[in-house]
Amino acid sequence: MSTVFLAHVSVFALSALACLAALPRAMRVGHPETRKGLVGLLLTVALWAGGYVGYLVAPGEALKTASYIVGFVSALLAVGAWLYFCAAYTGRSPRRAPYRWAVVGVFAATSLLKVTNPLHELYFTTAWVSEPFPHLAVRHELLYWAVLGLSYAVIAVGFFMLLEQFYYAGADSRPLVALVAVTAIPTAATVFGGELSWLLPLMYEPPGVALFAVGTLFVYVRRFEAIRFAAESDDAAIFLDQSGRIRDYNRAARLLFPSLRGAIGEPLDSVLPQLTVDRETDGVIAVEGETDGVIAVEGETDGVIAVEGETDGKTGASSRTTRFFHVSRNAFTAGGATSGELLTVDDVTDREQYRAQLEDRTEQLEALNRVVRHDIRNDMAVIHGWSETLRDHVDDEGRDALERVLRKSAHVIELTETARDFVDSLTGDAVLEAKPVDLGTVLTTEVQVARDSFPDATVRVAGDPPDVAVLANEMLASVFRNLLNNAVQHNDTEAPEVTVSFEETDDRIRVRFADNGPGVPDAEKEEVFGKGEKGLDSAGSGIGLYLVSVLTRQFGGDVWIEDNDPRGAVFVVELVRASETTDDEAARSAEPSTSH
Repeated sequence: MSTVFLAHVSVFALSALACLAALPRAMRVGHPETRKGLVGLLLTVALWAGGYVGYLVAPGEALKTASYIVGFVSALLAVGAWLYFCAAYTGRSPRRAPYRWAVVGVFAATSLLKVTNPLHELYFTTAWVSEPFPHLAVRHELLYWAVLGLSYAVIAVGFFMLLEQFYYAGADSRPLVALVAVTAIPTAATVFGGELSWLLPLMYEPPGVALFAVGTLFVYVRRFEAIRFAAESDDAAIFLDQSGRIRDYNRAARLLFPSLRGAIGEPLDSVLPQLTVDRETDGVIAVEGETDGVIAVEGETDGVIAVEGETDGKTGASSRTTRFFHVSRNAFTAGGATSGELLTVDDVTDREQYRAQLEDRTEQLEALNRVVRHDIRNDMAVIHGWSETLRDHVDDEGRDALERVLRKSAHVIELTETARDFVDSLTGDAVLEAKPVDLGTVLTTEVQVARDSFPDATVRVAGDPPDVAVLANEMLASVFRNLLNNAVQHNDTEAPEVTVSFEETDDRIRVRFADNGPGVPDAEKEEVFGKGEKGLDSAGSGIGLYLVSVLTRQFGGDVWIEDNDPRGAVFVVELVRASETTDDEAARSAEPSTSH
């Protein structure tokens, strides 16, 4: 038996067996579309190679021709499977490809022409020859070469997708590039097979695909999967084996941690100890030092590592900088067992710096709150108290001045209370979860306080407050207090009047505070609440109305201003009606504020 004949049979038979043997591992590829494309490629190449084996060993011209056509059609399907696999692996979902049904139609029509070749012989003709061994020789016609050229163009597109993926992943993809090159080598045998007497004019790609499948799925399976993950993200990525040794990394990781160079095979905890965290938890670490990996552990933080490094300014002097990174882990599994791990390091410096600024501001607000609540308020209360004792010790000429001192001192005390509530609402000290609060109880208390505080003003309630509960908390008293105070203090008449009325809907309650003051121009109706971009710098009436806006939003409600008739403004507070099933709890949860 001819050695050349045995070599041809062995090459195609081993290719088919290798593709079939790789199927179980291909079925465990994590990405669904990549898995489907790879399995389809292996199956079609196995049929392709098996068809050629049948063409070589089958008895009789009819069986040989039928086997050749099976391999011939399978080769075309393998081209489609290759393109599907490459697109899926590189993140180009084949299901969203343009004109995909037109491409399927072209493949189907071409396959039909191949199957019916015995009728028209546009693809190939056959004849028995004796060299290099007795066999049914296939002579390819023009249509064969046209379709072959188109197939190679499609295959080249797939190669480009893979090489682009390897390049942008930045990982050490040289072994996979070598496998891709091996896959392309048999193309030379296909093209020049007609020029060499010991090569049959067949398509020799099955051995290349078999080597690619065996190499990726049995030798470089972790790297094969890791590169796909890395190219999907711009974050730094480091790939570990099951024992925690570095197996690969992408370009972003190499730029971030220069000590990774030459560290393949080294344990992660010896190269980058700051990234070594307990695999059973989400805990991460804060680190201090250079970004070249020589970093000492500082402590643990919530999902973030802090890296301090040195940067040279334009003057040449060094300055310390701190960068923050969030580390996440994704396990690679094969056959239900963990075979490796992917670490992604996301730069969250801007977010962490902003969070630090917020924490600093919160601490400052808390310090201000302590000063306002204790020092200023207590001192002003002393001033107000001593001023009260002077009422019987001043003559008529000084009485007006004393009254001014008393009013202003009382106003300062009121401002300290508002500032206290405002800071509490921002820092969370007093903001509780919204719950049913009895509207009538809180409002009645605050109306009475306003009457006591402003004896020259008229504060009336139109009808009885509705017997309902609204979603709010203890800060609802501050909302009503600030609106009542604002209606009186910013009134330009000698006899300020405030009328409180109500509107009810199925799920909302509106409390209206109508005054006879100067009113609010339309252009300022948003600004007085500090709702513009300036916040508290808006041309408003102070922090009291801003606090009203903040609190009503926290309650799920709203506040706005309407015009009063004939003059003045109407401040409308809209609150959410509590569920009827919880109304019974309102009386127990409503504790009217008594600290004024």
